Parts: sequence; C-alpha cells; structure tokens
Amino acid sequence: MKLTFLLLLLCATAPSAWGWSNHTVGSYLALQDLPALRDAPQVEVEPLERFLTEQYPAVLALLEQQETFARAHFTQYPPRPDNLKLPAVPSDNLRHDFLTALRINPEIHLAMVIQPLPGKDLPEREHLQANQVMVEQTLSPWNRQRFIVIAEHEKVAALAVLASAADEPDYGHDINLFSDNPGAVGAVYGFGPQPFGDARFQYSSQAPFHMGFFHESAVVYAAAGFLERSWPDWRAYQYMGLARLAFASGHPYWGYRFLGWGLHHIQDLTQPYHAKPLPGVDLASLLLLEGKAIAGFAEDKQASIERVATRHMEVEKYQSTWLRRVLRAGQPHPMLAAYADVAQDKTYPPYSVDYLREVVSAESVNDSAAFDEAIGQWLETAPVSSDFSSGNQLHSEDFDHPALNQQLFKLLGHFGAHSRIYVSAGLAP
Repeated sequence: MKLTFLLLLLCATAPSAWGWSNHTVGSYLALQDLPALRDAPQVEVEPLERFLTEQYPAVLALLEQQETFARAHFTQYPPRPDNLKLPAVPSDNLRHDFLTALRINPEIHLAMVIQPLPGKDLPEREHLQANQVMVEQTLSPWNRQRFIVIAEHEKVAALAVLASAADEPDYGHDINLFSDNPGAVGAVYGFGPQPFGDARFQYSSQAPFHMGFFHESAVVYAAAGFLERSWPDWRAYQYMGLARLAFASGHPYWGYRFLGWGLHHIQDLTQPYHAKPLPGVDLASLLLLEGKAIAGFAEDKQASIERVATRHMEVEKYQSTWLRRVLRAGQPHPMLAAYADVAQDKTYPPYSVDYLREVVSAESVNDSAAFDEAIGQWLETAPVSSDFSSGNQLHSEDFDHPALNQQLFKLLGHFGAHSRIYVSAGLAP
C-alpha cells in the first residue's frame, strides 16, 4: 500500500512548471504603484562579474552565513558540499564559481534583457529569441514573449529590471540539479535523487525548488517523506540576502535582479497546485483510492492523477490567455485590479524567512479545494486545448465563469500582496 501511495503522489505532484505563467507581467501589475519602485531612479546595467569582483569578500561571507543558517533552519536541507564554497581568492571564472556556490544551473545564460508589458514591444530595439535567454527546454510558453536587449552602462527603470528578473528562475536556474538528472552538476551538488516530478518533462526537475508541500498530514509524510524535500523558501532566502547586499554596496541593478529571482518563488506558492499535491482530495479519499487500487480497481486513482495534471495546466492557460486579452484591450478590469489591490497587504504579518512556508503556502492550501472545484465546474463546459502554446484554441472562450473567476481574482490578489510584501522587505534600509 505504501509503495502504491508513493507512486500516486509522485506522478501527480509536478506535471507543470508554471505558477501563473509569465511572472514578469504579474510583477508589473502588482508592483507598478509601489512607491519605493515607482519613485526609484533608473539603474545602470552592469555585468554580474563587476558586482562579484567589487564585492567578493562580502559575497563570500554572506554565502557562508547563509549556509550555516540553512543547515540549522530549513527542513530536509541538504548541506552544500564543502568543495562548492567560493574560493578564498577569486578565480578567473567568477560566474561559474558563484553559480555553483549557490547550487543553481551554471549553464544559464543570464542574458541582459528586459521584458516589456504585452503591447509595448519596442520593435525598434534589438530582441533576443527565447532560446537565447533560457537553457534548452520546452520553449512554447515563452515564444510569444519579447526580450529586449539592454547594454552595459544603459540606464533602465528599476521596475523593469525587477519584473523581468521575476521570470528568470523558470529559464533554467533549477533544472537538472539532482543526482539522477542528466548533466554534470547533479553528481556534485548534494541534493540526491529528484524527490518528485514528472520525468516526461525536462523542466519538471525544477519542481522541488518551485513547489512546497509544507502542510500535509503526518500520515502523508510518513508514507511519502519525499514531499518534505523541497526548498522554495530556501531560494527566496538566498536571493533576498544577495539583493540586500547588492543594494547596500551600490549595485542596484543586481539588487533588483536578485530580488526578482527570490520573488519568483514567493509567487509560485500563491498557485495552489504548487502548494498542495492533490487539491480537492482529502486524506480519507486518498486512502480509499489506494484501497481500491490494491483491490485491482485503479481507475479512480488514475483519474485523480489526470485530473490534477489537467486542471493545473488548463487554468494556467485560461488565466494567461484572458490576461493578454485584457491588456490588449487597455481598459480597467477586475483582474488588473486584483493584482494591484493593496487593501489586504496590512492584514499579513511582516516578512520573515518563514513567510513563504507559514503564510503564502498555508493560504494556498486553504484555498486549494475551492479552486480545484471551480476549475472542474468550468472544464465541464469548456474544451481542453492540447498544450500550453495552443492558447489560440480558446478563441471562442468568453471567460464568463463566475465561480472560477472569483477564485482567480482572490488568488491573484494574494499574488499581488505577497509580491509587494517581499519586495518591500528587500528594499527596506
């Protein structure tokens, strides 16, 4: 029974990589009226190597402080192997040393680009294609996005840097870091075998850094302890520390960029399918599914797996397609208002290192069953498209689904509030 239960959860936990699709667009909408960003001066673009060269001792000290803290604080944290520590004397490959010390994919491009809001593509500027910005993976969700090249020493709006960076962790930061993944780093990073994810999709190897199942029952953890091996809260902590160091040392471009990287992980956990393995299925139902499967009637179990995968993917497409249309229309809309609504911001506790786990994730878990039910009601009347890039198959969709839309606006309000809280903490003196 335990093995079958594990397989059920393993197959269902990470069919998709997105947490509200393009994080850049959501970040613009959530943060555009935040005074600390709205009134911020433009920042000068600089390469990563300049920041690392000028602040090397401080970066080295910070990463060691973070490692000590992580070992003591984060659940199931795999200690960083000592040979990945930044060397005491900088080598001639600062970027590689830094990325491996952080234990992110050293092959990422770190392209100097910003994304504009849809409809503001600046066609006169040089653009990069998606495959020039991210490591090789399924590119279809990003093929419609625009990546505008920015040059060293160019002055750029702070919000543009931060919002663009919020999408970057999906460009390959956390792909193939486990010992059973392809590539060289999985064997040396110390994360062990990939705990969960759908092996059919390359990007699923990032799931344990972009999902966090922090609020399951003791019975679930006893049967599926691998669910505790996820670290989005650690990533948010790493990047917050780097952002604060960059701001304090006169490198605001990298301050905003690091802050955007951490923001991504906060935003991912506002998507209930990133916080709950099987939304809408309680413990008693899980055990019933297993009992029936053991008795030779596995149809209900397989249906649950397929249901989660389908609903996660389809609601992302629904929201993304609708948002693009709303932005093209250029008119006020409840979805835009949900991102920007600051009314809830003061109802949350101050940001802390446990905020993602104890506030963001817990809230998503609480909302997961109602969200899942609303998606199911919608899908009973809406056609299912074949893949993420085929959003044009929804051309006849009228988006007139009150129950689903109510849930979406509520969750996007959480996305906006938690984004502002995280960013405000990073920008505080």
